[in-house]
Amino acid sequence: MIRIQVPATTANLGPGFDSCGLALSLYLTLDVLEEATEWYVAHDLGGGIPTDATNVIVETALSIAPDLTPHRLQMACDIPAARGLGSSSAAVVAGIELANALANLELTPERKVEIAAEIEGHPDNVAPAVLGNFVVGAKLDGEDFYVRHLFPDCALLAFIPQESLLTSESRGVLPNELAIKKQSKRVASPMS
Repeated sequence: MIRIQVPATTANLGPGFDSCGLALSLYLTLDVLEEATEWYVAHDLGGGIPTDATNVIVETALSIAPDLTPHRLQMACDIPAARGLGSSSAAVVAGIELANALANLELTPERKVEIAAEIEGHPDNVAPAVLGNFVVGAKLDGEDFYVRHLFPDCALLAFIPQESLLTSESRGVLPNELAIKKQSKRVASPMS
């Protein structure tokens, strides 16, 4: 049996919008069980999460290695879905790890981050999901750059909303432009 474990993440820390991310101690755990005639993802997370090949984990794995033999998978997840703790990033990274393990791809951590950032659009959640710890990253001229930093062990408190909110929906309320003076003040305030 293969076990894949991917941490929750939090991003957009302080002034680090789409750039700062931190791995947390909540996990998506995926056990790869026996081969099967079709993909099946067993879980107790409710009807909104597919159990077949349309599951994000399987879709991601097949986008990387289309000829993978279907397997029966067992998924457990402590990460609340669509609540700002990187549940979709964890699923994408789990899919990359699944393809890597089943197809013996020998992907480097850097390549895993690159693939995940292509799928998610930016590295802020996926980089700490792959690398762990605290990561600062950015997309510059179409290329992802990131640096992993050691973050001290500490307890974090997260307020998790009762209502789900997809990242695409939350981004819809953001302004297209920010006044540079206001933004400069926001960036500097955590440093003072």
